[in-house]
Amino acid sequence: MASGDPVTGAPREEHPALTSASAFTKRELRLGAAGIGLGLFVGVLGTVGIGLLASNISTLAATTPMTDAATACHVTGNASITVGDKGQSISMKSTGAKSTGAKMTDLSCIFTQLEAPDSMISRIDSTRALDGRQTASWKDYSASWGYHPDNGLDIVIEVVAK
Repeated sequence: MASGDPVTGAPREEHPALTSASAFTKRELRLGAAGIGLGLFVGVLGTVGIGLLASNISTLAATTPMTDAATACHVTGNASITVGDKGQSISMKSTGAKSTGAKMTDLSCIFTQLEAPDSMISRIDSTRALDGRQTASWKDYSASWGYHPDNGLDIVIEVVAK
């Protein structure tokens, strides 16, 4: 029963929304739940996407000639060729008579990518076990290597601090 307005005495109208047991229909509730679910999905997807994009950008920014060479030569998973010092060095070990290591073609690819001079490659090719540790430098790099027929070639190339 509607009571009257205290000022005018006119009967008050009852609002159906205020008197019904449910303020929303089942359809409206389903649409609202679907909207909330879609919003959460888009929010999570957006957050993950932005995170992946940011990590890819930082990875791109972290490339160095050493990491680029290893990637170009497809040796990033090779245990005998490792990039170290935050991309400032690369260590390589070839196969010897009594040890396993990287193939010479993989080492040659790295030399090519880093534009190693032919004179250094010739010195590496003619190094004997009796010669001890040898060194060379070119552009922004320095290299040191040793060779033994049983152990193969062991070479480290580093970026020279400017």
